[in-house]
Parts: sequence; C-alpha cells; structure tokens
Amino acid sequence: MNNPLLKKYWFRPVIAFLIVFIPLSGFYLLFAQRSLQQSKERALAVAESETSTIRDRFDVIFARDYAMSNLIVSDQGSLDGIDAVAEIIISEVSQYSGISIKNIAVAPNGIVEKVYPVEGNEGLIGFNFMDETQAGNKEAIEAYKKGQLVVTNPFNLVQGGKGMGGRLPVYLGTGEDKQFWGLVTITLDYDVLLESLNLDALVHSGYNYKLWYNDEDGQSVILDASQEEPTDVVTEDFAINNLRWNLDLAPVNGWVNYGEVMVVFVAIMCFALLMAAIQLDKIKIQFTNMQLERLAHRDALTSCYSRQYVNTMLVNQRTGRWTDPELKYSMLMIDIDNFKHFNDTFGHEIGDRVIMAVAQVLLDNCKLESGDCVIRHGGDEYIVLYNDVTYERFEKKAEQILLDVRAIHFEDIPQLHVTVSIGGDYYISPEQSLYYEQIHRADEKLYQAKEQGRDQWCLSEKNRDISYRL
Repeated sequence: MNNPLLKKYWFRPVIAFLIVFIPLSGFYLLFAQRSLQQSKERALAVAESETSTIRDRFDVIFARDYAMSNLIVSDQGSLDGIDAVAEIIISEVSQYSGISIKNIAVAPNGIVEKVYPVEGNEGLIGFNFMDETQAGNKEAIEAYKKGQLVVTNPFNLVQGGKGMGGRLPVYLGTGEDKQFWGLVTITLDYDVLLESLNLDALVHSGYNYKLWYNDEDGQSVILDASQEEPTDVVTEDFAINNLRWNLDLAPVNGWVNYGEVMVVFVAIMCFALLMAAIQLDKIKIQFTNMQLERLAHRDALTSCYSRQYVNTMLVNQRTGRWTDPELKYSMLMIDIDNFKHFNDTFGHEIGDRVIMAVAQVLLDNCKLESGDCVIRHGGDEYIVLYNDVTYERFEKKAEQILLDVRAIHFEDIPQLHVTVSIGGDYYISPEQSLYYEQIHRADEKLYQAKEQGRDQWCLSEKNRDISYRL
C-alpha cells in the first residue's frame, strides 16, 4: 500500500526504537558495570579473609621461635630443657593447627647442636647455618645481620621433602654486653602446611585461585593453584613477616555471564522493536482512518471527493486557509458544456455516463500521490486541485483535459460529443490563495471561458498582485 504518511513520518518508528533501546541499554550497562564492581569487591574480601588466615597460621607457629629463644636466654645459653619445650611446641602446633613441624633446631654460633626430633633429622646435626656457600642459608645469615626473625620461602630439606623455616637470632646479655649466641629455627612440613590451608575450598565457593610470589629474579613462583588457573584476576598482596605473597582469585564461571547479557540485550531490542512497531501501526492506522474518512466523503457516482470533503477536511472554515500548510493548491473549475441538452436529448442515464467519463479524465490527469485531488463540486461541475505545480504545468493540464474530454466517445451514441469549459486560479501564497478567494476567481475565469464560446480554458495571471475579497 502506498502510504504517504509513512514516507513523511518514517523517522517516528526509528526514534521510538532509539529512545527505548539506547536508555535501557545504557541503564543495563551501568547496572552490569556496578554488578561487576561488586563481584570484584566480594572476591577481594574473600581473598583478604583467606590471606589473613594464612598470615595468622604463620604468626602462631613462628612465635614459638621466640619461646625457644627466651628459654635459652633465661638459662644463660644452656640447652638442658630444649627437648621438653620442643616436644610441647610440636604437639601444640599439630593439635591446634594441623600443621606438622619437621624439626626445631638450636644452633650455637650458627652450627646445629641440638635438633628435635632427632629421628629423621640426623643429617641436620652439625649443619652450619652461617656458611654462605651452603644453599638455603641466605635467610639465616640475613636474620643474623638484621637481628630479627626471617621466614624462608619453601625450600628442599637436607633430610628430604620441602619445608619452610623461621630463623631467629638469639643474643645473650644486654646493652654493650649483648652478644650473638646462635640461632633457633623451626622448620615446617610445607606439603602438610598447604593441605591445612585448604585452599581448594575456594573452588567450592566458586573461585579459581593461585598462591604465588616473585623470586629474587622477578620470576613468578607458584606455591599452589586450582586445577584451572584463574584469569582476569583480583589480587591480594600480603606479608608474612619479611615475605611478600600474592593470592589471585577469579570466578570459576568468569565475571560476566555472557548468556545473561545476550538475553537481556535481545529482550531490550525486542521491546524497542515493539515500540517502533506500535509507532508504525499508529501511522498505518492514521492513514487508514484518513482513507476511510475520505471514502466517507466520496461521491457515489464518480468516486471523486464530494464538496463536503473540501469543507470539512481540506479547508479551515474560519480562515479559508488550507488545513495542511504544506499544500499549495492551484485550482481548476470545470463545467460540462451543454449538459442539460444531454439529459433532455438522451436521458439521465446517458447524462450520468457523461459525468463519470469526464470524472475519469480528470482523475487520469492527477497525481494523487502528490496530493492532487478531484472534487465533484455540483451536478456537472468539478474542481481539480493541483498541489505545488509550476504555472507552465498548470496550463498544460488545462489544455490536456480539454483534449482528453473531446476524445470521449460512446460507441452506442456516436453523435454525442462532449466538451468542457475551464476556469483556473494559480497558487501564489498562503495569504493570496485562500480557498474562497480562489474559487471565486476560478469561477470568474470559468464564466469568461463560457462567454468566449465554451470548450476552452481561461486562467488567472501568474503574477497577480491583487486578490478579490468576499
């Protein structure tokens, strides 16, 4: 269906779509961004809680180094009560944290003299922690130099396996008499330590994880990780005494549920398309109503518009202006010559056929899609309105109508010849082309055409500068 309103208001459905789609998409993106931020904040909170637990575990264990140091200081360097205290420490740590202590060693002047338990740690007796040529002594020497506890990263044990140790220097005396006595070390079973941390519980909570640190060369060393390494992580950096470790977390299913995002955007698009379709339907309904309204004002005999259509739809009755300001109508008033003679001679049925034939000629000479229209103004009188035409085309249309009407032929009445007289008024401006003034001027030109012998047209001047007022 050729819908001029759709051509004129095509942008309305587009605007309706954009007005719905853009804001709703924007709101959802803001919501998704906020949701992502909250998810990362929750993950950081989980990481912070987990690292706090790890840090507390180490603090509790390596605090026992200080207990051993205090014992040695209080006994003036004697090692008599070391075994009993070491046994208590190992038992307490195992009971309350589930972490296994590989050994507790006492090293006067840095050389191991006593180790508990002895079984399985025989190879440690006589080990010199102060020998810089020995691998793994860096932390012990650092503890001596700094005079404070130094914790090691995981390392391979002399007696086999992997461990982590706390190296604490012991000093006897105070002030100027303070002298380095030796070292106290506690070494943990690293594998049991990891097991006790139970980091796999993070996976059950929906997070992949990686516990790691950077070595002296800046290379990442992974301490523990989930089977699926996390990507796009949040990282919690934390300290264990002198060590800096990192815990990476990322959701098992990723931060963004792309399936959900797609569903939401499809729903938004469908809703926006629905709003656009509603606008489109409104335009179609408006056009249909116009068509129905026009049909209600059609002349039953000719299918041309009736005079009532002009008065109710096209013209503002109060001002005489065209209701649509975009219309620029030039007017032809057309009258069938000697129509009464046709009725009297051939009968009213033939008269009706003449009226219909002339109406068809007029319709054929209009471009309805451009706004042109044909009106049956009276019994044998018509008005043709041409929208936004040049004066030259206006003249040619008047001439063509004369020729086409002369060509009307009825095979059953060959002697019947039809002609029309035409009067016209050309559109100048809204102020000079009021409907009632135009129809008056066109009627005057029609009378002039009839006075001059009929079967001709007579139009107003193209550049008139006056207008007749009723």
